[in-house]
Amino acid sequence: MTASIHLFRNDRRAIDVAPGTVLFREGDAGDAMYGVIAGEIDIVKYGSVIETIGPGGIIGEMAVVDGSPRSADAIVRDEARLSRIDRQHFEHLVANHPTFALQVMAIMADRLRQLNEHGHTAEH
Repeated sequence: MTASIHLFRNDRRAIDVAPGTVLFREGDAGDAMYGVIAGEIDIVKYGSVIETIGPGGIIGEMAVVDGSPRSADAIVRDEARLSRIDRQHFEHLVANHPTFALQVMAIMADRLRQLNEHGHTAEH
């Protein structure tokens, strides 16, 4: 069971995103992560969906943590409501919500385990 982060549910700056919207492509500069409040986002690598992220999930977190380029595509599967978290907001959350960093690490560790089990690279 993957950890969930529901800290973003009441984000007044949350955005609604239409199905089919590409949030980012592999190789793009990573300047923010997203918290999924509603809907689903497909993570696509090698032309295949490798994971679908639903409410309580996060996407793009590695780019915020280490500044690396995107390692997969993120495409909105169905109507989604997202919270955009840039590096400054991320650092604020880590400083002011002690469990937030642990939740992000738990999600990253779970993805690493899953990807290793399936023979994919551990990038998101």
